[in-house]
Amino acid sequence: MHIPHYNIVLDPKDFTLNDAFNFRCYKGIVCFNKCCYDVKLILTPYDFLILRTYLGLSTEEFVEKYAEVYIGEVTQLPTVSVNMLPIDYACPFLDKEEGCKVYPARPSSCRFYPLVRYFAILENGERVEVFKIWRETHCKGHYENRPITVQNYLEEQGLIPNYIYFNDLWGEIVAQRQKIKDIPLTGDLLEEIFLLAYDLDTLKEVIKENEHPAFTKEDAELPAEKLLEKGLIYIRDELLKEENFRF
Repeated sequence: MHIPHYNIVLDPKDFTLNDAFNFRCYKGIVCFNKCCYDVKLILTPYDFLILRTYLGLSTEEFVEKYAEVYIGEVTQLPTVSVNMLPIDYACPFLDKEEGCKVYPARPSSCRFYPLVRYFAILENGERVEVFKIWRETHCKGHYENRPITVQNYLEEQGLIPNYIYFNDLWGEIVAQRQKIKDIPLTGDLLEEIFLLAYDLDTLKEVIKENEHPAFTKEDAELPAEKLLEKGLIYIRDELLKEENFRF
């Protein structure tokens, strides 16, 4: 089955955390699994960490088996996305009868659906969190009579606190990169960003050899999430500082 993802509409209404919407997805609904075909499933660093850990794979093993690494057209940063199966464009983690085989570790884009989250800047300069509803014509979950607030939906889907926290941190890195978007990054710098954001196994080995300026040898024993957090902050605050790119 090949489900092209067109006919996508964003509702015009802006939602806050306290606003409610109707949505329910479950095994047995007529469109079950249709959203798991022909998607560009990009993994943020936190998505990648949780998913590969759940599968018991190293960075290299996961990429070799399920994904590709490239420089994002928009972010201009190392990007990892999941390869759909070549025969029917299905997600490789889809069981066509039972649904997602990695549901406890599913990526944040799967958890968010049908919400889209972004930030708007008010006239007074205040930055506010805004949500919209993303509708696709094949999805019948919007017609289920199950009102739920945005806040409760985020909690139900396990997005709070870690997914949102880490993805916002990555978003700050993307925003920092955009400030210097006209300056190409060297291959060495791109490799360093990939190391800190995605390849934590190799990073631990580097730290053990006391060969990274952002970490002490003891940091090799940090939990993976703490190591990722420290690495992302270093990318944002040091590697992509605007001062580094002034000539």
